[in-house]
Amino acid sequence: MNSAQPGQRVWVNGSVYSPADPFATALLVDGPTVAWVGSDDAARGIAGSNAVLGDLRAAVVTPAFVAHHLLGDLASPRGESSVSGSDDGDAARLPRARDGYGAVEVLGTDPGKLAEAVRRIRADGMHALPVLVRKEALTGDVDPASLQSPSLGLAVREDTPEDAVRRHLVACTHAGLQAVLVLPSPLPDAASTAEAAADGASASASASASASADAGDAAVAVAVPASTAAGAQAATPAGSTGTRLLDRVLSAAEAARAEVGERPFRARGHRIVGVADLDDAQCERLASLACTVSCRAGQAPLRDLARAGVPVTLTTDAENPWTAVKAALDAPQERLRTSARAAFLALTRGAWRAQAGGAPLAGQLAPGAEATLAVWDAESVMVQQAQGTGASWSTDPRARTPVLPSLDDSRLPLCEATMVAGTLVSGDEPRP
Repeated sequence: MNSAQPGQRVWVNGSVYSPADPFATALLVDGPTVAWVGSDDAARGIAGSNAVLGDLRAAVVTPAFVAHHLLGDLASPRGESSVSGSDDGDAARLPRARDGYGAVEVLGTDPGKLAEAVRRIRADGMHALPVLVRKEALTGDVDPASLQSPSLGLAVREDTPEDAVRRHLVACTHAGLQAVLVLPSPLPDAASTAEAAADGASASASASASASADAGDAAVAVAVPASTAAGAQAATPAGSTGTRLLDRVLSAAEAARAEVGERPFRARGHRIVGVADLDDAQCERLASLACTVSCRAGQAPLRDLARAGVPVTLTTDAENPWTAVKAALDAPQERLRTSARAAFLALTRGAWRAQAGGAPLAGQLAPGAEATLAVWDAESVMVQQAQGTGASWSTDPRARTPVLPSLDDSRLPLCEATMVAGTLVSGDEPRP
């Protein structure tokens, strides 16, 4: 990796995923910013005489993924202590820039360990998005200046009083903070489950095995590290403890909204992390509250959430983030699926939009956006719509839908290089 970066570079002969031009093959990066995307010839013509030319050799360029990592007891179901009894393992498994991540949202209950994780993330060249999570609700005012970010979390367990959730939401709203309600980790997440089984059973076999698992086992607490839980394709049964807990959280949020007022409450963009199974009524309540849902691919009804208009981000810290996209595309039940594009956006642009104070163009490759991107070795590109989730029009070339790496190929895309704010932090520059 060459850390001494030129001021302007133009990369051609690739496939660039951009809302500005769905057929872009080149991009121009000027310092920390994407200056232009489009065709190869136009890129060469626009670039200055001192621009460094790079040939992508048919590689795919996308916005870098945003990882989601839990520290300590947050990484275990129901908030139990980690298997090892320490956070060292969780810290060692922090997502890396070399895997195609440009930012890591890291949640922890210990301020010191959270600060250390932030230091390590930044040392790897990525953006750190820390969220301090309290184990108990606020009892008074909170000073935003004492926090590492404009968000403040609350660990919500089965025994957390509904009024405690309401108080936390009210206090955060008054302080101008985004409240992040962290539910107990549900079942292991299928992205890493599929990742671990990549050398053995196929992804479809894994999905079939998950779908046929005994529903009674779903409520059993399984202590799995966060990095192993990157996307299980098993849904929590309706009427489970998690569903009842979410009903209480939604009631507390509705009470908080009534107390502080509709506009102030909605303006904060409060989030609920760790949502699994939902019914239609819960989706509608979430939409009315303007709360963003963060969930693992294959565990929440992405189809139903989209129909209700609920903002969704997907969470993963898998070594290959495309496993989470594939888990959402190939989930065993129709209501759990979404298109590859929707899943990818929920791990990139959507994840940035869910952050308090996030830049409007973050998570996309368009003129004026920060040049935080990843270069992928992919066997082919296409538009992939999950079965039973939408019309086929989006797959028609006339729809001008940007293409992504095909996830039906024998292997997932492999990261060749990662750039954050115009600085190459992993891999090598494309050669001329």
